[in-house]
Formats: sequence, C-alpha cells, structure tokens
Amino acid sequence: MGSSFTSFRERGFWARDASVELWLYLLAAEVRRLEQAPAWLLEAAEDWTMQATVGMTGCVSAGLDAWASTPERVAVLLSLSESALASLRARGSTLSRAWLNSLELGGPGSYFTGDVPAEAFLGTGEAFIQLLRGEIVWTASSAPVV
Repeated sequence: MGSSFTSFRERGFWARDASVELWLYLLAAEVRRLEQAPAWLLEAAEDWTMQATVGMTGCVSAGLDAWASTPERVAVLLSLSESALASLRARGSTLSRAWLNSLELGGPGSYFTGDVPAEAFLGTGEAFIQLLRGEIVWTASSAPVV
C-alpha cells in the first residue's frame, strides 16, 4: 500500500493511498449532489473519481493548485469538504468492507479484506480541510503521515 502527498501551495500532508482515494471519491460525490455545479467543479469531480479508482499507487493527487486557484474556489471546496467529512462521520465508527468495496477504490483487483475503523480515514479529511484553510505548514520532507 502506497502513500501520497496531498499538496496545496507547496504545503501538505502524507496519507495512505486508500485514505486519499476515499476522500477524493467522497468529494466527487458531494459535487454530484449539487444542482448546478460550475464546469470547473464537474471537471474536478471527474478527475477525483479517476484518481480514486484507477490505481495510482503513490501518486494519488487532489490537484488543489489547479482546482483551488481562487479564494472563491477555495471557499467552495471547503464547504464541500465539510459536507464530505460530515457524511463520513455519519457512517459511524466502522466502515463496512462491503460499502468500501462497492466504491471500487484503488483500481482493478483492489479490495478491502475487512471492515475498517472510520478513524483510519477521518484524519485525511480533517487534514484536507486544514490544508485548504492554510493551517498546515508541512512540506513533503517534513510532513507526517496522517
């Protein structure tokens, strides 16, 4: 299992690929719930779904420098991220293997062998929000794995 660096404006955090993939999948789902999402956001959601499901071991990217290029876009992504985090928390303390496998994360042949504590994924969502807020100061060489 690989780890990827999620970055924005040269700062970021490391997380296990499965956590980043789930996070991007949930963000894309939030975009698809919007009645009239702007074209840039629909394009981002398409990219995030691809990042989450194609199997980009060690290279999963949220592309925040491209998608969050203005303060207005950052605000939209923060709002969507808060919703995605609430949605993840609402699933309870354990994420079922059946639900996780239904998302087809990690590319062909990837699957979860058991239920997973939600905590394994919540930290990625929380760090993602902190990153968008400018609260994370780590670089790729100094960041921990969240």
